[in-house]
Amino acid sequence: MAQLTGYSPSTVTGIVQDLSDAGYLRELGQQESTGGRRRTLFELNRSSVTVAVVGFSASRVWCSLVDLDGLRLDFQEHDFDPTHPVESIATSVTEVHGRAQIRPVHIVIALPGVVTSDGSLALAPAFGPMAHLRLAEELEAKTGLPTTVENDVNLIALGERCSGAGNGVDNLVLIHVDDGIGATIIANGEVLEGASRSAGEIGFLPQSLQAKPQGEHGDYETRWNAQGIQKLGAQNGLRLPSEDVIGSLCQSSQPQAAELLAEVLQAWAFAAIVCVCIVNPSRVIFSGHAVHLGETARDELREMVQRSAPSSADVVFAELGSTGILHGAIAKVLKAPETLFTEAAS
Repeated sequence: MAQLTGYSPSTVTGIVQDLSDAGYLRELGQQESTGGRRRTLFELNRSSVTVAVVGFSASRVWCSLVDLDGLRLDFQEHDFDPTHPVESIATSVTEVHGRAQIRPVHIVIALPGVVTSDGSLALAPAFGPMAHLRLAEELEAKTGLPTTVENDVNLIALGERCSGAGNGVDNLVLIHVDDGIGATIIANGEVLEGASRSAGEIGFLPQSLQAKPQGEHGDYETRWNAQGIQKLGAQNGLRLPSEDVIGSLCQSSQPQAAELLAEVLQAWAFAAIVCVCIVNPSRVIFSGHAVHLGETARDELREMVQRSAPSSADVVFAELGSTGILHGAIAKVLKAPETLFTEAAS
């Protein structure tokens, strides 16, 4: 550490001792001697720091308290008021903060929408007319905690890359199917954001060569997200429960179910092929409702993508489920770890 930082060994020893006393480091033992003094080995105590992760589900807002391993220590959920978004989020964070044995040092908000470079919300239907609110700035003022706002699908992709189906893969695309459809592109280990941080908004892919005006939801997303598939099923006499649209579709023995499933697979494959054509990833990960596909349907989707894309890409399915956002939030804050240890530094 002295060699890496340029500090003297005695200075590093003092810093390490301070961090150990504060509980941030723990001793592992000592290296075998190579002729000189044996070096002491330390590791980061990943349970010594907690982060509050906030997300949204339908008309609800939730807050999880997690440590640096992504382990959920507490959870709070209540109704979300889009007319007072900062207060709704702050209430949830404050309740978790008040119960915590180790207080959170950072807030990460998993936003179903686009966050601009200045921290305002450019596309966030859940926030209604408050979409251009500078949420991070407002919440920091309300809670006193450093706050990061990131697209929820980006966090899922970061989580899968660190601890799930994309572990160790530097070039991948994750396609997430839920109330909307979005993609995250990771190129050379970094999320590709684009000029206005809107890269990956594949929900706006056109359904034909005729372009249409942009709204809050694209035609492709409206038709092929979970709710859209449920509506298509209803039009064909299929009752698909909202909590398991895809699983129910795969298990149905009715011929119209097989026809609809084939259309769904073709639509999802189309989005993946577009991404593969443009960014040439080594892996495509499907997440959200797509993980409920049966093995036969997974194989069909995989074959469609690999047959039609110009370059070879593994096609896999997300492994972390609802914890993907939590692992992604930790990966995000660890890119700027100095924000986690301000108390110890001071």
